[in-house]
Amino acid sequence: MPFFSILIATRDRPALFGEALASVLAQDFDDVELVVVDDGSAETHRPAYEAVLGPARARLGDRLREIRLVHRPNGHGSSYALNVAAAAASGDYLACLDDDDCWTDKGHLARAARSLRRAPGADLYTANQAAFLRGEPLPDGLWLAALAPLLAGRAGDEDGTWHVRIDDLIAAQGFCHLNCLIVRRGLWEAVGGLDEAIRWENDRDFYIRLIDAATGPILHNPAVVSRHNVPDPARTDNITTSIPQMMKRLHQLRVADKTALFSRHPALREEGRRERGFALQKLARDLARAGDRKAAAHYARSALADTRSAGVAARAALYTLKALLAR
Repeated sequence: MPFFSILIATRDRPALFGEALASVLAQDFDDVELVVVDDGSAETHRPAYEAVLGPARARLGDRLREIRLVHRPNGHGSSYALNVAAAAASGDYLACLDDDDCWTDKGHLARAARSLRRAPGADLYTANQAAFLRGEPLPDGLWLAALAPLLAGRAGDEDGTWHVRIDDLIAAQGFCHLNCLIVRRGLWEAVGGLDEAIRWENDRDFYIRLIDAATGPILHNPAVVSRHNVPDPARTDNITTSIPQMMKRLHQLRVADKTALFSRHPALREEGRRERGFALQKLARDLARAGDRKAAAHYARSALADTRSAGVAARAALYTLKALLAR
């Protein structure tokens, strides 16, 4: 069995997928297999996909597994596609890469393998990535930048990898994107993979459930190993910009409610309640901008129960007053 199975789900983006694939093939660690799931791309894209898959087929041979899902108008979703990839994988650890992002550190997998082998039974390995919008780096664009300062004074291994606790990860107030997260296959299976009902922030939900369920060591290396191309609001060929705003809020609420209701760790349950309040605040603002004052007031009052914030209370009162005046 390979040490790593690399999972990529793709749909209708052969050029971007080609860049992601090239970054996988550039890794200086060979004990891998690659599982590519095409989530029903249009036939017009097939020649381009065939062209970019050629080098991977030549390089990996039978260590490349290709799965094509039947076409659906909106696809099956990345959660479903990645779960299909994971079910076909045979590696000890699973690493994902979005088809519109890429790994930027050729030594990422080799470094992760060394650290994981030093920590028998490790459940998770996390690293960092930088965010870009329209080709420009975003300020404060590191996803787990707040974690390294929390670990100051602790000893890392020879590759600068630390053992971290769930409290450290919660205090960092972020989450590890799938691009720089490596999961023991048994843990992936134990939590049931990604939630296929969630099409936005499904990675956040998955990360929360993974750290909650982990019983083996959790490792973190602060190296920036990937580039995340933040979806351009002007485009509609990505999940983030193709989902209506209200639906995004509903997905956020589902993630928050699951965290608050089902997490084993009290700190995660509390975090879920806070996140629910934030999601309700955003929903209330969206509704107010859309002119639905009554609904905005309702969701602002609901947010107040979770956040107990003076600002939220004032906003709830304002929306309620506007709703009354509009009658």
